[in-house]
Amino acid sequence: MAKTYDTYKDSGIAWIGNIPSGWSTIKNKYLYSLLYSGGTPTASEGKFYTEEGCPFVAISDMSTTEYVTETKKHLTEDGIANKNLKILPSGTILYSIYATVGVVSELMIDATISQAMLAIELKSKINKSYYKYNLKAMKDYIFSQANGNTQFNLNAEKVSNFVFCFPPLSEQQAIATYLNKKCGEIDSLISLQEEMISELQAYKQSVITEAVTKGLDPNVPMKDSGVKWIGMIPVNWNIIKINRLFSFMGGYAFNSNDYSKEETKCQVVRIGNVKNDYLKLEASPVYITEKISHAASKFKLKSGYIVFTMTGTKGKRDYFYTLLLKDYHLKEKELYLNQRVGCFIPISEQIDVRYYDYLLKDRSILDSIFLYETGTANQGNLGIESINRTILQFPPLSEQQAIASYLDEKTSQIDSLIALKQEKITELKDYKKSIIYEYVTGKKKV
Repeated sequence: MAKTYDTYKDSGIAWIGNIPSGWSTIKNKYLYSLLYSGGTPTASEGKFYTEEGCPFVAISDMSTTEYVTETKKHLTEDGIANKNLKILPSGTILYSIYATVGVVSELMIDATISQAMLAIELKSKINKSYYKYNLKAMKDYIFSQANGNTQFNLNAEKVSNFVFCFPPLSEQQAIATYLNKKCGEIDSLISLQEEMISELQAYKQSVITEAVTKGLDPNVPMKDSGVKWIGMIPVNWNIIKINRLFSFMGGYAFNSNDYSKEETKCQVVRIGNVKNDYLKLEASPVYITEKISHAASKFKLKSGYIVFTMTGTKGKRDYFYTLLLKDYHLKEKELYLNQRVGCFIPISEQIDVRYYDYLLKDRSILDSIFLYETGTANQGNLGIESINRTILQFPPLSEQQAIASYLDEKTSQIDSLIALKQEKITELKDYKKSIIYEYVTGKKKV
């Protein structure tokens, strides 16, 4: 049974509640010697950025790790001077205040930072680890103050007025030591679950690849397809250009004036809404009025269409995500295709669209498609002309149906296992949050 303190008192702070009688509360501004926000030199100015200069911390560098040991970007002396940036020493605490709010990291290198975070250097009267746990503990409270804003940001003034629990230094150290050990154990368990998810995802892809490229009979005679990236195929299969199976529809260039201020039954499907096998309609939803929907009726999506994204990051393959639309996707909303999102519409009676939805996720097919990637230094694009060059396997319809049915069942089983692992991760993260809160606010005693 967890230990508690003998007596408690009201902290006067809603998110903290009761605290041990020997503790106090204190505003953040009295705990630090430095609270600093950086800046971002103009990216178009090549003289500001370099391969090997001063490390420049962006949100992406700190969002996945508690310790920043390297950065994706580096600044020249001109870049530092452009925004009059301060070079921060190793050991500085970083706290995100824009976009991904409430992330806590610590510099393990000398670096400078963007305006999306604050750098914090503490006075000697507070334990650094205990302080960081306080920042983490109040994250839920911070978001509760967002008032439904989709883009909730903080600033230096708000952060300086954060209120923390303040026990004696020796007790701060004891709590930090305990939480370091406990959170480390939880993080290890989370990592184990993540590794198992990665293994299951790799297994799922191998099952799909084997079935869509070789069929279900391991003893079937094979023949050379005559296409390098396809290789050998079952003797009774053929190959075919994708444009003989599907017609292509690109999205509509909706104007910002076309968007409704209120939620309607007509939603625009944008790049951020389409993932492999997952339609993420809750991601920055955009709606149009019924009047606009009539004008854009040609771009209304239907069950059986394969939707895919056509733009992403050059060289990273973070697009051409494909999704087979099914009845349940369209149950509550009418969906309309935005520009740079395309869809394949079946035109052949000799195909099972489920089979081709699986096939378009095969690595060899993706390799052939991305050969024709165009765009700028940062933005990658795929055009329909290059996609239409794609040659695909063409099994008899009965085999397509058998393969699709097999994969529907098999991938569903694997997805269920992945979901269980993801639930476990959620439970572990919730447990980690709860113990941090309980110990930094004195609800439990080390």
